[in-house]
Amino acid sequence: MKHRIKHFSEENSIESAEIIKKLTFLNTEDGLKQCLNDADFYLDIVRTFVEDNAIEDLKKFYYGNDWSGYRVKVHSLKSSSAYIGAEELREKAKRMEEAAKKQDVEYINLHHHQLLVLYEDVLRNIDALLPKWKNHTGTSTIKHFTISVVDDSKLNRQVVSEVLSDVYNIVEAGSGLEFFQQLDSGIRPDLVLLDVHMPMEDGHDIIKKLKADDKYVNIPVVFMTIDNDLSTELQGFEEGAVDFITKPLNPSLLLARINRILDLYYLQSNLQEEIKVRTKAILDKSQQMSTMLDQIIQALANTIDAKDKYTKGHSDRVSKYSVMLAKHMGYSEDQQQKVRYAGLLHDIGKIGIPDEIINKPAKLSPDEFAVIKSHSAIGGDILKTITSVREVFEAARWHHEHYDGTGYPDGLKARDIPEVARIICVADAYDAMTSIRPYRHEAFNQYEVRSEIEKELGKQFDPFIGNCMLQIIAEDTDFKLHE
Repeated sequence: MKHRIKHFSEENSIESAEIIKKLTFLNTEDGLKQCLNDADFYLDIVRTFVEDNAIEDLKKFYYGNDWSGYRVKVHSLKSSSAYIGAEELREKAKRMEEAAKKQDVEYINLHHHQLLVLYEDVLRNIDALLPKWKNHTGTSTIKHFTISVVDDSKLNRQVVSEVLSDVYNIVEAGSGLEFFQQLDSGIRPDLVLLDVHMPMEDGHDIIKKLKADDKYVNIPVVFMTIDNDLSTELQGFEEGAVDFITKPLNPSLLLARINRILDLYYLQSNLQEEIKVRTKAILDKSQQMSTMLDQIIQALANTIDAKDKYTKGHSDRVSKYSVMLAKHMGYSEDQQQKVRYAGLLHDIGKIGIPDEIINKPAKLSPDEFAVIKSHSAIGGDILKTITSVREVFEAARWHHEHYDGTGYPDGLKARDIPEVARIICVADAYDAMTSIRPYRHEAFNQYEVRSEIEKELGKQFDPFIGNCMLQIIAEDTDFKLHE
């Protein structure tokens, strides 16, 4: 396995394969898939399953009638059973979790002891087959990012550490209390992998507390959960999560998604400082720095567009149409340049939208559209501290506001909407109409575009800016503007 710091001898690897053959009471095929078919890794996880024995905790919560704590423990058991291929135990734990969630005490009383018997059998059978060997820690390279893994399950934390610790610094916490103690001690992670279901403070409690602190509000949080519940995901996104990862964790997918998220985080965290430095160079009339700023913003625009496979070149086109409108409206060259930057960065908030929603090849559901709409607010948050080119913030946050007040995110109306945002609104709509989109297989023709803009004057569009666009279209007799 490529990304691990624990290495086993060839002798142990051969022994692992032989042991796995004897684990006939487990679905070892599925378990190995979770571990990239690495026999040593799989047996290491199986060993942790035994060490992470939760029988006493289950008894304590059961006899104490603490159904909230009981639900968290059987939820964790359901997840860890899935990792090792203990299918029957997983199904029983799943049913007990549902019963605990409903506080169906009668069902729990009937099946609690059956669950413990099965759990104990699995633990005993595994323990009888596993020899004790020592792992040898290898030498790690310099790691620039630190990831905090907050999960009450030792097994889940171990999977993350096995997969990511060769690339990132991993700090483990078994509870929200331990996690915040680590923050207080000076550990500042670049990303938090956070379990949803935990005793005492759950994942939702922890992320709310984290985002309420100005020191940590910008740290990206990724939820880990075995649930496949859209409402839970939407709640997480509203609370500030950047992504969800489903348990049991797939090692290849986990590494790829964490790499992507941290790449985007690095881009976002450095964006404001980069633009501040480059903008100062423009004000100093430094042609060299001005060129560099253009290249950086262009690279950012390309990064944004790369997330959406259906709208390649969208930011460039919107920027071009916006500058044409600004010139038509009498803007100076300096003002036109700011409009150009605003057009290039207007969709930067899409960095925070999950790829599967942005690239969905069908019509979005209302819930998914609600997530997409959040890109305006996210973009505004990213650019809000850039005061030297205020237009980039205004365009990112308010380019979906409508002249009649029916837009989002703030429902601004008429002249309350900054002019640059009203310009971008028209340019953005023109590009949407003249491009192929997943929900529409053909672009509008020139007549349809004109009719749509005329219909929306005073509604979606500023009447003056909309008429400027109509004049530009009228001059485009061969309909080459959109090419």
